[in-house]
Amino acid sequence: MKYSYNWLQLFFKKKLPNPEKLAELLSLHFAEVEEIKKAEGDFVLEIDVRPNRASDCFSHLGVAREIGA
Repeated sequence: MKYSYNWLQLFFKKKLPNPEKLAELLSLHFAEVEEIKKAEGDFVLEIDVRPNRASDCFSHLGVAREIGA
């Protein structure tokens, strides 16, 4: 699934790590970031959620919750 970095940032008061660092952290914990693209002042992360996390992370809100955890 594709996720907007700026959209994910809306869920947090603190600044998220830069997209590359965020991709690294996500890959270590629950998903694989396949690609990071720059698009019109934003970054788009292509995130492949692992099957064991599909029930809670197959949505944009689920990924935002996981980042917050």
